[in-house]
Amino acid sequence: MNALRLFALTAVVATLAAPIAAAAAPATSACTAPSRSIVERRIEEHAGRGMQSLVGFVHRTQPIYQLTVEDAVAWVDNERERRTACLRASADKPAN
Repeated sequence: MNALRLFALTAVVATLAAPIAAAAAPATSACTAPSRSIVERRIEEHAGRGMQSLVGFVHRTQPIYQLTVEDAVAWVDNERERRTACLRASADKPAN
């Protein structure tokens, strides 16, 4: 993996690993968390530890899960977008 690609992936994972919100958002259709596989939970866990941890996990488990770093980063990005949609939906919802 070239240095520029690794730098870009590091920046993406660092951004995605940051907490989305301190308070839990109310449950809406956008906020219902889908059930995640063990691989997805492990990706999230390692992404939270940083890029080196995520890349190490992917390389160690690649023969088992057929996972690439790009796939892992894409999953983290999709999860971040889902959470952002949840926050938007809860912010747009009028208070009772």
